[in-house]
Amino acid sequence: MNSTKHSIAVALFASMRNGNEHYTKASEHRLRELLTEYHGIEIKRRWLFKCLADMEEDGLITRRRRYRNEERGKIRQYSSMITFTLYGVRYLMKKKVEGAAALFRRLIDWLKRKDNRFPQVQEIGGGITPEQARENVKSLRELIAGLT
Repeated sequence: MNSTKHSIAVALFASMRNGNEHYTKASEHRLRELLTEYHGIEIKRRWLFKCLADMEEDGLITRRRRYRNEERGKIRQYSSMITFTLYGVRYLMKKKVEGAAALFRRLIDWLKRKDNRFPQVQEIGGGITPEQARENVKSLRELIAGLT
């Protein structure tokens, strides 16, 4: 990944209130503002969407697109809900992003509640089996223990 994508990952994390929320609904405009504010990077809208698509393809984030059907066939589009996958949180922890461990704990607590709202296990886990999930959780706990 290039430095812009690393910066976008940090901006996404910042828009989640540094791990206090388990997803974000930040618009592309707000993400570009965060990139300028925190990293001094100014990018175009299309490049942001390309970077987000690449991050989604790599399994770092997952998005749920939002829209509403209004009268007379009009469709209103809203900003996507974006969350990090467990692999993405692990990536943040490897990059020593402060608060990534708190985000990991928040995501695990969310999954334990078995809430049917976004994000769900299959979206965060990246389509892995329960056995692989247990192994990932074990390795992430070891990683967290190594950070403290």
